[in-house]
Amino acid sequence: MPSVAEVQKTFDQFKKAFAGAEDQLDVCLQLMTQLKIALLDFSSLPPATADGSATAQQELTLAREILEHGAMLSIKAMDIPSFERYVAQLKVYYTDCATHLPESQRQFPILGLNLLRLLAQNRIAEFHTELEQIPMALQQSNVYIKFPAQLEQHIMEGSYNKVLSAKQDGQYAKESMFFMDMLVDTVRDEIAECSEKAYTSIKLADLQALLMLGSEAELREFAETRGWATQDGNVTFGGTSEKVAALPASQMIQQTLSYAKELERIV
Repeated sequence: MPSVAEVQKTFDQFKKAFAGAEDQLDVCLQLMTQLKIALLDFSSLPPATADGSATAQQELTLAREILEHGAMLSIKAMDIPSFERYVAQLKVYYTDCATHLPESQRQFPILGLNLLRLLAQNRIAEFHTELEQIPMALQQSNVYIKFPAQLEQHIMEGSYNKVLSAKQDGQYAKESMFFMDMLVDTVRDEIAECSEKAYTSIKLADLQALLMLGSEAELREFAETRGWATQDGNVTFGGTSEKVAALPASQMIQQTLSYAKELERIV
């Protein structure tokens, strides 16, 4: 059974590799696997009840820090399911074990990244569930929580340009770049769907500005993925006119008039 000191030594090796160049990612993943196996031998970790001893606090503190680094490593590895699992484990340390541990400086950055992940995956209901577990005062004052909360507000308002501008401004943690890129893709898809319903065709330059793409080449590549036609400086959205023509307008009007007559009889 490894002691706390032995696990700490391996963890120090991990942190050295984690802070190094990107080509040490495989080394970090191997060391993290070793660390998680070593944590299984700690007797004070959840669901066990900590006895308040110095050893229990050392084990809990070290385990929490290892899991926090595991969450950040998952982002480096672009492994979203792994990040989600680490966050689920850490919630126990941030809530049930909070009375036995000093506050972690990584808690709100990680919770903020988790909120950003849910936004990027368009899981709005789960986003609100997670946000409601954070005190209102922190939602308005903590920069790591306030940032995704503001982004969600922009999305609900349909102010997609503000979300795209936030990505370009870079006013967020470096580690959230991965999720911001995902969120921008999600928002661009929303703008694209709205554009398809609102227009039959639109100028290339106008659509490029609407999607906040850096060049016409990027726009043409995006248009190709959605099956849009680009010709003579315009983008044509396929199938819009057919969808409008297919609406059973006469039938809907007759049904509405029938409902109105029935209401008059009831009144």
